[in-house]
Amino acid sequence: MNKLRWYVLVGLAAIVGLGGAAWFTHTANPPRAAPDLAIAALSTHDGDAGFAHAAQPHEFVFPRDHASHDNFRSEWWYFTGHLRDRAGRPFGFQLTLFRFALSAAQSPSPSRWRTPRVLLGHFALTDIKGRQFHAFERMSRAALGIAGVSATPATVWLDDWRIEQQSAHGWHLAAAQDGIEIELQLKAASAVVLQGQGGLSRKSAAAANASYYYSVPRLTAAGRVRLSDGNHAVAGQAWLDREWSTSALAREHAGWDWFAVQLADGGTLMFYRLRQRDGTSDVFSAGSYVDAHGIQQGLGAQDVRIDVLGRWHSAVSGREYPQGWRLRVARAGLDLSLTPRLADQEWRGRFPYWEGAVNVTQAGKAAGLGYVELTGYGQR
Repeated sequence: MNKLRWYVLVGLAAIVGLGGAAWFTHTANPPRAAPDLAIAALSTHDGDAGFAHAAQPHEFVFPRDHASHDNFRSEWWYFTGHLRDRAGRPFGFQLTLFRFALSAAQSPSPSRWRTPRVLLGHFALTDIKGRQFHAFERMSRAALGIAGVSATPATVWLDDWRIEQQSAHGWHLAAAQDGIEIELQLKAASAVVLQGQGGLSRKSAAAANASYYYSVPRLTAAGRVRLSDGNHAVAGQAWLDREWSTSALAREHAGWDWFAVQLADGGTLMFYRLRQRDGTSDVFSAGSYVDAHGIQQGLGAQDVRIDVLGRWHSAVSGREYPQGWRLRVARAGLDLSLTPRLADQEWRGRFPYWEGAVNVTQAGKAAGLGYVELTGYGQR
């Protein structure tokens, strides 16, 4: 949904203890923490003192709101997309940078290493023709220029992974690791979509459990992808999700299924299904549909029917995930089938989850492309 990626972010706090100072060093192969720690820590707690909360409507101003909101505990810049090289070889990509604060207070220590702020990065490239999913994770303290955020222009970086706004409607993305690399120029091809109630996205009945959330669901993309066989000039389309908050989910939530679809007719669909521990969908599941003319409809839990068409079992993590979905949105005239472009797009970092590129069809015909994220699925 957003990128209800509080799973990952709260994991940082779970590892070092809420309210403490971050003492992380950069690592591409971090230790794992139990996913249940994230859900257990997602509710409002004493460590939220001093942070702002997403409780009232926000007056969004751009490009200001593309930059960081440091008075909130967590925030992320989340890009996914679909690319092709000049020979038509397809790729999917994800680049997400997270900012997380363990405390609203600055440490009294004079050490430049001492900081309550942490940056986390996820970078993935799905080589569809090569049947390979390359995924990397990094984390560092926001100190000494190793990682950080700046406002003018809006920039987030973690070593040489970088998201930088280059104009009112354009971004530059760069990430590289172990011979896998992307460098892309993105330009907005659609208006900003404010999710929820004018950008205020509620996740439970508790007033504090909400975020400010907007998307740019269509961006043109051009640049290069590097694999072991060299550079590939690529072009395609991307999606941006932006979200910031302090508190998050209710304790009864087990995870979520998030769908982002770029339809061939020019429309877009986003929907997140919050799953409760008893397997039912939460009434706060929500999303939006924007038609080809730019007309937006908000979607509630009752507006979207999701049927799972199959399952996939990870031999590495032991987890079992849905694989293939039918999404019906009667009020938008949509009856979509989503099929992974590669079955194994499982992240195996601190919190195993599945996130990957999908094909979209309607009535048996190609109808677009999308990304799906699945969290909170346990071992079989």
